[in-house]
Amino acid sequence: YVLSNLYDFDPQKDVVAFERMDAIDQYMLRQTCALAEDVVRWYGEFTFHKIYHRVITFCVAELSKFYFDVLKDRLYIYAPDSRERRAAQTAIWRIGEALVRLLAPIMSFTCEEVWLYLPKLDSRAASVHLEQFPTAKDILGDARIPERDTKQQADWETLLAIREQVNKALDTARNEKLIGKSVDAQVHVTAADPPYSVLKRYEDQLRYLFIVSAVTLAQGSGNGTSGVKIEVSKAPGKKCERCWNYSTRVGENPAYPTVCERCSAVLKEIEAEDP
Repeated sequence: YVLSNLYDFDPQKDVVAFERMDAIDQYMLRQTCALAEDVVRWYGEFTFHKIYHRVITFCVAELSKFYFDVLKDRLYIYAPDSRERRAAQTAIWRIGEALVRLLAPIMSFTCEEVWLYLPKLDSRAASVHLEQFPTAKDILGDARIPERDTKQQADWETLLAIREQVNKALDTARNEKLIGKSVDAQVHVTAADPPYSVLKRYEDQLRYLFIVSAVTLAQGSGNGTSGVKIEVSKAPGKKCERCWNYSTRVGENPAYPTVCERCSAVLKEIEAEDP
C-alpha cells in the first residue's frame, strides 16, 4: 500500500512540514514514534516476541483497519500536487521508512528490497543495513516537534472510540438494507461534553474519519462516550461519479455536471496544473 501510493512522490521537493499536515497524519506519525521507541527497547532486551506482536497490531489495527482506510479518499481524490495529498504521502513515506528500518534485523532481505523502492533522499544510505533505527526527528521531520502531545492523544482516543460506535451503527444499517457502502450514509451524532467538544473541533473532518457522505453533530446530555447517540440515514443528494460520495451539490458546476463540489474544484485544479 505504501509503495503503490508513492509512485509520484519525490521527498526532495514534495515533503509537507509536520505543522501543515492534517491532524490524523500528525497523530499517526506520533503513534509511529511510540512504536519505534518500544521496538528499539525490546531489541535491547532481546524480547523479540514483543516486537512481533507490537508490529503486527500496529500494521493491522492502526494502519490497515484505520489510517489507510481513511487515507484512501485523500490519496485518490485530491489533485496530485495538492497539500492534502502530499501531506498524506509524506506521512506514509515516513511511516514506511520507519517500519523498514525497524524490521531490517528480522526481515533482512525483504526490508532491503523495499528500501530500494522507497523514494530516496540524497543523504540516505544505499542499504537499509547501513542505517540506524529511526529517531523521533526522522519520523516527525524536525527535532523541535514534541514527540508526545497528550491533548492530541486524548482527542484521538475519543474520536476512535466514537468511530467504533459509528461503524457498528453502519453495520446495522447495512444489514437492514438501508445502505450498501458506508458512503451511502449520513450519520447524525448526538453527544454531551467532553466528547461533544472533541467532535466539534474536528467537525469538518468527521465524514472522512467515518467514511460517510455527511455527518451532522448535535449537543446532548449524558456522560462520556456512553452518552453518544448514533443515527444512520440515507445520505441526501446525488452520487458523485468521481468520489462516490453523495452531495446535494452534484452538478452545481455546469462544467462538471456529474460530480460534487469537492471534485469539481479538484478537477479545475488538475486542469490548471496540466493545461
